[in-house]
Amino acid sequence: MDDTPYSWIMDEPSSEGYSAMNENSEDFHDHVLPQHQVPSCFRCFPKLCGFKNGPIEATGLSMINFAKGAVTMSTIFLGPALLALANDAAQANCIQHNEDVELQCNENEQRVYGMKPSSLLTVIGVVSGLLSTIFLPLFGAVVDHTTYRKEIGQYSIAIVTIVKGIEIFVGPSTWFAFSVLQVVNFVLYNAHSCAIYAFTAELSTLPNEQVVYNSKFQEVNYICMLLFLIVVMIISALVGTDDVGTARISQSLVFVICTFTFGVAWKYFMTSRPALSNVPDDSTLLKTGFQKLFTTFARIMRKWYALRYFLLSIMLSEAATAAFSTIGTTFMTEALGMDSHQIGLAFLCVFVAGIPGCKVGNYLGNSLNPLRSAKLCLVVFMLNTTVASLVLQNPSNLNSIYIFCSVWGALIGWLHPTHSAIYCTIIPRGSESEMMGLYLFSGSVLSFLPPFIFTCLNEIGLSMDLGLASLNLFFAGGLIFFLLIGDFEKAVDFAIVSQCEYRDLSHV
Repeated sequence: MDDTPYSWIMDEPSSEGYSAMNENSEDFHDHVLPQHQVPSCFRCFPKLCGFKNGPIEATGLSMINFAKGAVTMSTIFLGPALLALANDAAQANCIQHNEDVELQCNENEQRVYGMKPSSLLTVIGVVSGLLSTIFLPLFGAVVDHTTYRKEIGQYSIAIVTIVKGIEIFVGPSTWFAFSVLQVVNFVLYNAHSCAIYAFTAELSTLPNEQVVYNSKFQEVNYICMLLFLIVVMIISALVGTDDVGTARISQSLVFVICTFTFGVAWKYFMTSRPALSNVPDDSTLLKTGFQKLFTTFARIMRKWYALRYFLLSIMLSEAATAAFSTIGTTFMTEALGMDSHQIGLAFLCVFVAGIPGCKVGNYLGNSLNPLRSAKLCLVVFMLNTTVASLVLQNPSNLNSIYIFCSVWGALIGWLHPTHSAIYCTIIPRGSESEMMGLYLFSGSVLSFLPPFIFTCLNEIGLSMDLGLASLNLFFAGGLIFFLLIGDFEKAVDFAIVSQCEYRDLSHV
């Protein structure tokens, strides 16, 4: 089991899922970039990244994951600024003039572009989730069936970096356009992630080496997020900025980091790769990604009961955990009146608590089993979310959010590696490559639904406490499907004895 923290932030699959993904491909170590092709000023990077004797792409991926941490944190700082600007715009739209007296509408009457300003981030989450679900199979098909893997990663993240630079100018006249750009950024970021997954899978076919690589990538990702958060909070505190000013500082910093780090990594440390397989003669690139997902999932629904219920479970529970950033930022800003500095501190609690949470998951997974550990985690998730929705009623209880965020962080650090451990032990042996794509898709296919429910509850005027508590619907659903799996050992044995049958069906 992957016992390194923050796989949930990176959306990286566990190393076990990679171990057999490249059995039919050339060993990646045969594709080490000649040192003379790397400018002399950058030749120290492999040693700095800890991969002096590894493939050159390992250094590039380490740099890329470092910059991804900055992108994640910059988005968290941008959220409160967009909410503040949307609130100002809604208030301006709602002012009623009666001679020389200006009367303001109440909060429920304030609208901007037809919605409450407090719904902005969750609406972005809904649209982003839907579009990502649609485009993810296409991105995967391009990465697997064409020679444009490097171009997909390089150009998608270049556009994301440019957008981050433009976001420095966030303000009253630009906030809505930048909100739309968040959707574009999210989709392109997923395209970049598809390319990164493929490169990471080819670093080695040995599980032990994959553990080393992924542990290092997660480590540098976490370090960057922590440093980025601290630097932005210190600068904004010294300058005395509001939410918008803090967002501008964060976007300026992330633009510099991304321009240098992504640019150097993709230009000098990532190489072009051949297609893993050809598009079937009776299909097209546009169709083959969706077709492969559909046929694989259909086979699982018919024959593999444990895998079927597991995928249905993570569709719900992963959707809820993925929504914490948007729903949490909205809740802390609107319900608790927190500013960007306080929200940054809350997310710091999440990140730090993920370390012991991952250790707890590792211990319980070994002492109980991964399935029982995951069930217990979902129960604690529901308890913590329920208590939080009851306690966090107004700004007077603001300090309690840091305790709840710490618990959520520990639970997220516990749940995601446990999911990976379960999945890698109940899938048919020899099908890891095909199953990893299905795992990634299943974990994101319903990502739009929790923010959609939160938005609907908010728009009809219900308390945000209910919106926060609505996440329990997904945790409860995930728990029910886990209970339907039954005995974990039997599920593992079934996967082992059924591998030959699966291979026969896969060719039907």
